[in-house]
This record gives sequence, structure tokens and C-alpha cells, in this order.
Amino acid sequence: MLSTTLSATADSDADDDTSAVQLSLTVSNEGVDPLTLRFRTGQRADFIAHDADTGGQVWQHAEGRMFTQVLGSETLAPGESATYQGTWSDPPTGSYRVVGELAAEEHDATARTTVTVE
Repeated sequence: MLSTTLSATADSDADDDTSAVQLSLTVSNEGVDPLTLRFRTGQRADFIAHDADTGGQVWQHAEGRMFTQVLGSETLAPGESATYQGTWSDPPTGSYRVVGELAAEEHDATARTTVTVE
């Protein structure tokens, strides 16, 4: 059994008036057997931010990025976790619903959180 959690932290740098949202998607094997995650590319996770009021998508981590075109896998032992990170650089002020999605084949694993950028 695979469980997921998503955390988001909004940081700002007063020196250069920029901000960023740091995102971490953690997947955990809560089963009693090893669990192999298979990936079609170098991408392990994606993060998508939606405006909290309108629901419209405002940012996606994978958009405009290129990933290696290589098959890969990771095996999680029982009780083991893996964490995948992303950064949303200089997001606009507002409240957002962020979805983190594991990019593994045959495993739908998503988590949601809310973040406010001031």
C-alpha cells in the first residue's frame, strides 16, 4: 500500500523582493512487501498549482522542462519512503491549492495542500 503526503513552504527574500514555494511529495510503502516504482522518464513527480478562488491552473512544475528519456525504477522496502522536491520560483501573491502527483507507472499517488504567498 502506497501513501502520500505533500508539504509546501512559501519563502521570501526581502533583499531582492522575490519569493519561492518549496514543495515536497513523500511516498511511503505501508505494505509488508517491497514496492517497485517504475518510471518512463527521469521525471519522478509533478506539482500543479491552482488558484484557490477560481480553480484555474496557474503553474505546473513540469511545464517547459525536459526529462531524460530513460526507463528507471526505485524499490521501497516496507516502511521506507522517498521524497521528491520541486520549487515554484517567484509565484504571484495569493492562495493556491497545490497537487503533487507521483509519475510512476501503475501507481496513482497524489496529495494536496494549500499555500498562501504574501
